[in-house]
This record gives sequence, structure tokens and C-alpha cells, in this order.
Amino acid sequence: MEVQKQTNKPFFSGVFMQVVFKYKKHLAIIGVVAIILSIIFSSPYFITPLFKSTVILYPTASKSISKALLSESSGGSKDILEFGEEEQTEQMLQVLNSNRIMDRVIKKYNLMQHYEISPHAKYKMTRLYNEYESNFRFRRTEYMAVKITVYDKDPQLAADMANDIAELVDSTINEMQKKVAKKAFQIVDNEYLTLKNQIKVKEDSMTVLRELGVHDYESQSEMFNRQLAIEMARGNSAGMKRLQKKLDVLAKYGGPYVSLRDGLEHDKKQLSFIKAKYEEARVDATESLPHKFIVSSAYKAEKKSYPIRWLIVVIATLSALFLAILAFGTLEVFSGRMELDIKKKRNNLNDFEKSPVLENKRVAEPVPAKENVKHNDPEPEKKEEPEVINTEKKRNEIKNPSSDKSSTNNTKEEKVKLNQPEKENKNIEMDNFFNSSNLIKLISKWKYHLLVIVGVSAILAMIFSGPSFITPKFKSYAVVYPANIEPYSEESETEQMLQIMNSQDITDSVIKKFNLAGHYKINPNYKYYQTVLFYEYHQNVKISKTPYESVQIEVFDKSPDTAMLMVTAILHFYDKKISSLHKSKYREVADMYQKQLALKRGTIDSLKQIMFTLGTKYGIFEYDYQSQEIMRGYLKTLTGEGAERINTKEVNRLLSSMEQKSGQLIEVVQMIQDESRTYVETKLDYELAVRFLHANMTYSNIVTYPYVSDKKSYPIRWLIVVVVSLAAFVFTMIIILFVEKRKSSS
Repeated sequence: MEVQKQTNKPFFSGVFMQVVFKYKKHLAIIGVVAIILSIIFSSPYFITPLFKSTVILYPTASKSISKALLSESSGGSKDILEFGEEEQTEQMLQVLNSNRIMDRVIKKYNLMQHYEISPHAKYKMTRLYNEYESNFRFRRTEYMAVKITVYDKDPQLAADMANDIAELVDSTINEMQKKVAKKAFQIVDNEYLTLKNQIKVKEDSMTVLRELGVHDYESQSEMFNRQLAIEMARGNSAGMKRLQKKLDVLAKYGGPYVSLRDGLEHDKKQLSFIKAKYEEARVDATESLPHKFIVSSAYKAEKKSYPIRWLIVVIATLSALFLAILAFGTLEVFSGRMELDIKKKRNNLNDFEKSPVLENKRVAEPVPAKENVKHNDPEPEKKEEPEVINTEKKRNEIKNPSSDKSSTNNTKEEKVKLNQPEKENKNIEMDNFFNSSNLIKLISKWKYHLLVIVGVSAILAMIFSGPSFITPKFKSYAVVYPANIEPYSEESETEQMLQIMNSQDITDSVIKKFNLAGHYKINPNYKYYQTVLFYEYHQNVKISKTPYESVQIEVFDKSPDTAMLMVTAILHFYDKKISSLHKSKYREVADMYQKQLALKRGTIDSLKQIMFTLGTKYGIFEYDYQSQEIMRGYLKTLTGEGAERINTKEVNRLLSSMEQKSGQLIEVVQMIQDESRTYVETKLDYELAVRFLHANMTYSNIVTYPYVSDKKSYPIRWLIVVVVSLAAFVFTMIIILFVEKRKSSS
């Protein structure tokens, strides 16, 4: 009774339960066999067991040793003992996924031999990299740490490789950073040595001036003026001439002495600052610090992690039972031993339409009142008696249009009533075309046609996706981080790198270097030559930002060597482009400083000439001390021997000169000092701009270097075959449904 009730339910409840009850012994045998086979084929004889080892680590917050330890302005930098945040975690993940670490691990543990890959295999590198990526996994934990997981058939080897990868993080990051740090150290070293040489030259010039008698301009001028006043008071002409010669030398070389002295003082301060930078750059270029905190090290696993045999047994058993039930159910339906619920409903509907009760009910319907009024029938007894007509006769009358004209109206009404359930039946049938049972029946009916069409489509897809019709393409890629650049506006350095790599200059340079027009077989005389050329380039060259804030350059080409060389060329042209942008600005800055230095040099020379004229022609070259002595001689307040013999005439001449030119003297001395100081500062800025102008720097940290692929990446033939076959099957089924619909409607 229960089984009979199940028959009235849809397939996956009614037919499903019928199949289970009918084939329970078969299903039990299939389940037992599936369990046994899954246990056997999941054993170590068929599936190599893998052991898992895990390392959990945190990145450090600081990346620069000098800024963390030596710099005085390190208040804004991260402490070396702090854990890194999201940015450092993403950078570490990108480094772990780089081929720098992958190649070193493969080489150290000879993984090609360990994974039993023949060195003469056609796609040996592709297979090797796929094996590596499936057995080495890196991810970020929910606590912003980095988790390194390694699977291998040797538990000790898995632990060793996991721990080695954690150690390789430091050396890999240090290697990338030191490449940049050494360049920076060379720049600072050159600047430091240049400034030391300039200081030495100035010190040598100061030595020459000292040999000429200029030791300390201010003190000497004070002493010479005081002694000159004394000699003038004594009337010692020889002493006055001797002092006047010294004053002339002081007047001639006093300006250069002051300029050199102030410049030397400023240079020594600058040298002290640059020396600190020199030490920082030297430490960054030669020393190393760990870039990680290891939270959990890997250890030798005692239990395999793959495969999980009980899960394989459960899934295999359930899958086998499900497929068996589906196969038995389909067999029962196709053989006719079991009817689906939709077919039963249609049969019940047809039986109900043919029942005499429904026929009598349709025929026994009373005639509408308006018909009686229309004919003015005088016999009332005929109104009360229902008109009973034989069903077969009524149907014949409906089919026969040459029946009695007096019953035309009743015939039309009854015909409509009789046709209404037939239309409903057709609608139900058409709605059920898309039901699973009808689809199965249609597939069974047209199975040979479908097999032929799908088979031909698969064969054609295989043929037309072959190298004769679709040129296979190989992929090469690189992953890089920006370096030595600063954003121009609010964009990040990575976004700036993306914009420059996609610039028209780099595109044109790559197209020209590799003659991509000829390589892509584009006719230069074609009307839309440029459009097609750029379209092909951007179809084969993809530059995008990764989730770890790095930039990935992908190039597809029919030649694997060309693909790798194009990636390298893009990186080269990027460095060249950045260098050109920076050097154009440094050239403008250097030219500006050079013009400024020339103007200041001319200004200082003119001021020195004025100073020389004031000293030789008017005898004044130092306002404070000379004015003091002149006033003492003028007021005759000199003390000591010869105070009574003051040369009043010379005192009056110097006093007159001081009255006329003292303001100019003070102004010239101050201007010489100011111009000398600004000249030295401008010269340092100019030399810095010139160093950057002639520096040969790179502007990217390459995390993953491009390599020559040994397996094509496009097209994926099996995917094309599957998609084309499914599309052909679906399209054919749609046509079959329309054909069946037309047949049923006709």
C-alpha cells in the first residue's frame, strides 16, 4: 500500500523509493563493492600519503635598519620590535609566492627528481611548478599573520622545507633591499667624498692666504689699525709703511678669506650631516636584520594529512549509490515497467474526459432562456424536459458541418464546451515538454541524432582549436614593486607604476623593438593599422595590480622566448621612462642652480672689488676697529710712547674716508658674508641635482623574474571542446522541442 502511494509522487520521491525497494539487494551489493574499492584505491599503493608541516610567522614593522637604529629623526618610523600590519603581511605573501624563493627551494631539494619528473619531459618546468604550487601554500590568517604550509610524502622533508622557506624570507627581502640600498650608498658615498674634497681645497686655499699673512681677518684688522694709530702718533714713517703694506694685503685678500672661512664652516656642518647619512646608507647596504617573528616552527608530522580515507570512502559510496539509483530508475522508466507521475496525470485526465458522467453532464445542460424567447415555443412541457442526446451522436454532429440548420447555435456551444478540455490537455502536454521525464524521453527518442551532432561538434572543436587554426600562445610574467619613486599626487606608488607601464611611450618602444606589426602580421597599409596594432598589443600584454599591492606584467606570445623578452623589455623601458622623467626635472633644477651660482659668483666678485677699492684708495677695510682707533687719534687719547706725536693729517684723512665710506664698507662686508653663505648652500643643492642627473638607478624591486614557459597557456583545448559540445547539445535540444511542439499542434 505504501509503495502504491509513492507512485503518485514526483520522480525523486515516488520513483526513487520504488527503485530503492525494488533493487535494494543490488544497491546493497553496489554499496559494499564501492566501500571495498574506495578503501583499496585510497590506500598508499594507489595514493601517495602526504604529511603536512606548518610555520606561522609575523612580519616586522620596520624595513630599514638605519632609520630604526641610527637615524635621529626616527620618531615616525616603526620600531624593529613591532609586528607588521596589513601592508607588511601582503608584501611578505607576495615575496613567498615569488619565483625567487621557489627556484631556491627547487634547487636545494632537487624537487624535480623528488617529484619524479623526467628532465627530458616536454613540459617538465610546467609540471614542476604545478607540483610546487599544489604542495606549498601561503595564506594570511585571521590574526594578520602569515601561514606557510608544506605537503610532502616525507614528513621530515616537509618540516625542513617549511622552516627553510621561513628562513629564505629574510635573505630574499634583504637581497631585494640591498640592491636598492647599494645604489643609494653609492650616491651618498660620492656626495660625501666630493664634499670632503671641496673642504680640502678650501682648507688649502686658506693655507695659502695664511702664508700671505691673512690669518684672522677681524683680529688682524683690529691689531693693525691699533698699531697704525700708534705709529702715526709716533710719527714712525717706516712703521706706518710696513703696517700699510700689511693692511693692503689684508684689504686684497680679506674678502676671499671671509668667503672661504664662512663657506668652510658651512661645508663642515654639511659634511657632518652627510656623514650621518653615509653611515646610515652603509649600514643599510652591508648589514641585515630579520624581517619576521616566527610564532610556530614546523616539526615532523606523525600522521599523514592526505588522503582522508574515511571521507573518500563515504563520498565514493554515496556517489555510487546515487548513480546506481539514477541508472535503475532511468531503466525502469524507459522499459515501461514504471510510469512517471506526469504520465499518470495525463492518462487520468483522458479517462475522466471519456467517462459517461461527464458526457451526460455536458449534454444535459439546459438551453438558455433567450433561445426559448426567441422561438416563442408554445409547448411548456418541452422546456421542462432535459434534452438527452447520445454522446457519440453529438460528437458526430459536431464533426459533421452539414447537420440540421435549426440546431446550429446549440451545436456551436456544445462544440466549444467539448473542445475546452482538449485545449487544456494540450497546454498541459506543452508545459510538460520541459519536465525532466519528457526531456529524458526526448533524449532517448533522438539519442542517435544527438550523439552524432555532439560527436561532430566535439571533433570540429578539436580540429578548429588545433595549432592549424588557433595559434598557441605562451605566457611569461613578472611581479614587481615600485622603488625610488614618489607619487605625483594622491595616487599610490603602485598606481603610478601601473600608469607609467601602460603609457604610450612604453607601448611604442616595445612595438618598435620587437617589430610587433610584422610579428602580428598586420599590413602597414591597412586603413586601421594603428588601431589593430594597439588592440593586438593590449590583448597580449596585461599589466595589473595584485592583491598584495604589487604589479604583475603578463605577456602572451606564440614564441615563449619573445614573451619573456617582452616582459624584460617593459621593465627596462619603465626604468628608462622614470629615469627620463626624473632627470628632466633634475636637469631643470641643475640649470636653475647653475645660473644662480653664476649670478652669485659675479655679485661676490663685484663686492670684493669694492672692498679692495675701499682698502687701497681710502684706507678703510674694517669699520669697528678702525673707527675706534681713528677716534682715539682724533681725540688724542692715545696712551703709551709717542702719544704726543700724533699724525693729525693722516688721522683726519682716515676720518674723512670713514665718514664718507663707512656705510658702504659695512654694507659690503655684510653682503660678502651673506652672499658667500648662500653661494655655498646653492652649490651643494646644485651638486646634489647633478649627482641625481648622472645617477644610474633602477625604479623597481623584481619579486618574480620572467622565465621561458615550456607549455602553452592558450587556447585551452579541452575547455573549448566541452563548451562547444554542451552548446551544440543545448541548441539541438531547443530545435527538437520546437519540432515536437509543431508535431503535437498539427
